Amino acid sequence: MKLSDYVAKFIEQKDDTVFLLSGGGIMHLVDSLGRSKLNLVCCHHEQGAATAAEGYARIKNQPGFVVVTTGPGGTNALTGIAGAWLDSIPMFVIAGQVKTDNIAPPHTVRAIGFQELNVIDMARPITKYAETVEDPLTIRYHLEKAWYEARAGRPGPVFVEIPLDIQAAEIEPEKLKGFEAPPSLYQNVDFDSAMIVKKLNSAKKPFLLVGNGVRLGSATDELQKFLRKTNINAATTIFTSDDLITYDYSNYLGRQGMPGSEAANYAIDNCDVLLVIGERLQLSQTSYDYQKFATQAFKIMVDVDEFELHKKTLQIDLPLRCDAKTFLAELNKQDIKLNPWKVDVKPVNPDDYQSSGNYVNIYRFLEEMSKHHKNYSVATADGMASLAPHQALRTAPGQRFLTNAGLGNMGSGLPLAIGACVAEGHRPVICMEGDGSIMLNIQELQTILYHKLPIKIFIWNNGGYFSIRGTHQNYFKKVVAADPSSGLSFPDFSKLIPAWGFAYEKIQNDGDLGKVKKVINFDGPIVCELMIDPSQKMLPKWTAGMLKA
Repeated sequence: MKLSDYVAKFIEQKDDTVFLLSGGGIMHLVDSLGRSKLNLVCCHHEQGAATAAEGYARIKNQPGFVVVTTGPGGTNALTGIAGAWLDSIPMFVIAGQVKTDNIAPPHTVRAIGFQELNVIDMARPITKYAETVEDPLTIRYHLEKAWYEARAGRPGPVFVEIPLDIQAAEIEPEKLKGFEAPPSLYQNVDFDSAMIVKKLNSAKKPFLLVGNGVRLGSATDELQKFLRKTNINAATTIFTSDDLITYDYSNYLGRQGMPGSEAANYAIDNCDVLLVIGERLQLSQTSYDYQKFATQAFKIMVDVDEFELHKKTLQIDLPLRCDAKTFLAELNKQDIKLNPWKVDVKPVNPDDYQSSGNYVNIYRFLEEMSKHHKNYSVATADGMASLAPHQALRTAPGQRFLTNAGLGNMGSGLPLAIGACVAEGHRPVICMEGDGSIMLNIQELQTILYHKLPIKIFIWNNGGYFSIRGTHQNYFKKVVAADPSSGLSFPDFSKLIPAWGFAYEKIQNDGDLGKVKKVINFDGPIVCELMIDPSQKMLPKWTAGMLKA
């Protein structure tokens, strides 16, 4: 059997979809994939392919497969890989390389082969496993170990590089050596559940904060059981886990973090026992004044990554290295009776954020979107088009909300939506992208058209880079390279989008909000442009300790 055929068979055994961009450095692999039963989603940039695989993996909760060529193919994919690395999303990247005879020895000449580049050493810091297949007889071992590493413990991306001559080699599959997975690190975790229960039961103001590690650990059912059992005040971490709990739960306080819900942040500042599960508490959660984060509380933090429990920005009273499912399953066996603690949840009032001029109020738009989104998955990238939805969009149980929180890379919303749509069997997905952000992966509009993906794209046109513009104004009292007045221009989307072949709508002001339902119900892909005041008022940001009673 040809080795590239073996690789295609391996992928078929794990999943049915591959995101790729073809190239000479993977010609054997692409030929084998073309003869396989796999669904090939051909993207127009490797960053788009990798980020689409991230969206796919978030929905499936298993690695998304990406195939890219050598040299620039690998380097282009690194941004998507980095996003998956920071957000602990499993991803399986297979890359090409020149023939083994054309690979330059390390620290000698820069390159021998055409498009030869040492991408492996670039990928290693942002992957759990990155290796070049140097011997055809090791292909099974590398594939099986990479698959294991992508999913074990704290998930993440893996990178397997296969030179051209290795791709073309003939092998006998029955003679290949496999990888034997070690015992799970978390099967027999020992922690004092009685002490934790005592802390919770004796607390006057207990509070639960959950992150995406709960979903990655397949612990969503255990979480819901714990909520029903305890009725504890709870919040989700903004950007990472907004879809784990919804307002259908009576004691849900919203999305916690610097731009998050006032009720959730008030609870952080005033609780006396804080239980954190599956969340690494990045700065968007603790604020940059992390020394003041929940100083009044006894803090219990549960994470599979030992390093996250002891980083310099945190002072955790009881750090527990454990996966969320094991921990919650054990707590659900215990007798927990919590003291009630009332925290008022104030919904966002769009009237407080009304702009002057002929523009749409983004919070009123999100209020309307919350009525009509039909529980479709939502994908956002960064900036206002991500921030405001995470603040105000009311999701339903089972609805998914996808955003890369750790990297926050511009342009990620569109390929995330592609991956989610493919993973859900071409069910409609809502995508929200800024006018600046969408430009970084706008080429993937063609991928959406070709595959007839029914994605509802809302371009938030606020006249440039809203976040950067605000930063410049606050620090330097002027704006540079952030909008048309300072050197950054944008296309006329009302002409570009129809020319591309998309249906197009525009929401100029609040009077046009009736179009939201029309766009959501449209049969097929569609783009709707929101015209937003460049000075749109936003919810105030929280910093640790500012809401103490």
